[in-house]
Amino acid sequence: MKSDGWAVEINMSARSVSLTAVSIALVAVMVSAVRIPVAATAGYWHTGVIAEVFVATAFGPAIGAVAAGVGAAIADLLGGFVSFAPLTLIAHGSTGLLVGWLGWRKGTPGMVLGWVVGGLAQVAMYFVGEATVYGAGVAGAAAELVGNLVQVGLGVFGLALFRIVRQAYPQLDHLGSATKFEEV
Repeated sequence: MKSDGWAVEINMSARSVSLTAVSIALVAVMVSAVRIPVAATAGYWHTGVIAEVFVATAFGPAIGAVAAGVGAAIADLLGGFVSFAPLTLIAHGSTGLLVGWLGWRKGTPGMVLGWVVGGLAQVAMYFVGEATVYGAGVAGAAAELVGNLVQVGLGVFGLALFRIVRQAYPQLDHLGSATKFEEV
């Protein structure tokens, strides 16, 4: 794809495409598995952030962003929360991106920082989106704040799962590959 003399090349190996597809499915299942309804916004809380944090930490920001955003949005679409799918795509995608970018291959401090920053970004996006676009107002969006913080707090289990899987399967560190952007 060329634009104004610049070319962007995205090298996606079969392994990366496969990891992304399986990760999207994993996130969609985790988001759908446990749903706790929130009356104030007509949304729900879920356990999907566990998979989102695991995937982004294991496979990096590109796969993390796509899997978290698309997987959670698919769960919204299939679960009857169609109007939330665009906000979910952006909010959860940003979580996957930030967790992967700040935490992928950077050790425990980076993983924890990624989880905290990514989680707070998701909570902030939902708050702003629900208060404005979805018409819940500040009070309605605020009613969901504590639950959203607890929800993203579950990401600690994604970090723990990553550590356990990596210890049992050290090759995990070599599965994720960064998307390559080159100037032509």
